[in-house]
Amino acid sequence: MGLLPLSVAQGASDEAALRVAFVYNFIKFSEWPNQADSPALHLCVIGANRDVKEAITPLKGKPAITEKVDGKSVTKQAVELVFLEDPTSTLQQLKSCHVLYRPSRSTPIAIPDPLPLGILLIADDPHPSETNVSIALMRSRDGRIEFAISTAAVNLSGVNISSQLLKLSKNSQGGK
Repeated sequence: MGLLPLSVAQGASDEAALRVAFVYNFIKFSEWPNQADSPALHLCVIGANRDVKEAITPLKGKPAITEKVDGKSVTKQAVELVFLEDPTSTLQQLKSCHVLYRPSRSTPIAIPDPLPLGILLIADDPHPSETNVSIALMRSRDGRIEFAISTAAVNLSGVNISSQLLKLSKNSQGGK
């Protein structure tokens, strides 16, 4: 078995970090139903490889919601990471998630369609037939990472996405 050249391995790590940065920004510009009922925002990562785990681990404890109190920013809710690695993950495990992130080359885990209310699915390079993907991260023809938002899937999730984020989307699809 050959080893990947360092530049290829570094490239995979850099891309994973860039995609994770997108995921965190999607969280910052979204609101979940009954979000105030939970002390943490559960970011569930499906079948992540080593590069994704290394890239996403720094998000643990980062603010998901901040509020100004006496002129200071106070974290009202922080990101909590949950790694779903078992292909037999149950619907009950998924129900604790606010965000499901499915990186490319992840372990195949069945994701229900439709998803339970309040779960936003973000997927790297999803198949066009996946109707439950709210936000798709993909490569453009010139190699940049772009995202598309399915407003139909977002509307079904009950999650509100900022109009600013919708404007930045490559193509917003479906919806009301």
